[in-house]
Amino acid sequence: MGNKKFFKPRIITLPLQMMLLKKEYPEAKCSLKNNELVWEGIIKPSPLSREYNIRILCHGVKQRPVVILYGDNLEGLERKDFPHKFRIDKENNKEVKLCLHFFDEFKFLQPITDTIIPWIQEWLYFYEIWLITDKWYGGGHEVKNSFKESKEI
Repeated sequence: MGNKKFFKPRIITLPLQMMLLKKEYPEAKCSLKNNELVWEGIIKPSPLSREYNIRILCHGVKQRPVVILYGDNLEGLERKDFPHKFRIDKENNKEVKLCLHFFDEFKFLQPITDTIIPWIQEWLYFYEIWLITDKWYGGGHEVKNSFKESKEI
């Protein structure tokens, strides 16, 4: 009666994440090399939105994915109040490393297709509203000294 079995949740490996991404987004580029998954695709947050170039980098399954928004159609990069980002490279590549979630909210127990991609879509939706209204309605938190960039990839 006291013989309960406990199962540890299984990590979704990078090859499996890649397979799920390719199945859901066959038009996107996806590669896996030296335990690094790279996904590059286009995301359109709503039918009235424009399309955005996204790159997701996964360096193993112990660090959370890095999400980069890039391309020539980005607006507001020069603004000091650009929302929920870790870094902006406006000179060279016109790219933004996005802040989508708290450090411990994503684990590789979940498919990227069910977590990171919808979070990107939501971020882009609120980004477009921010461009029009100058107000961020997407929630989240302000990054202060409590979060160290060293935890990032």
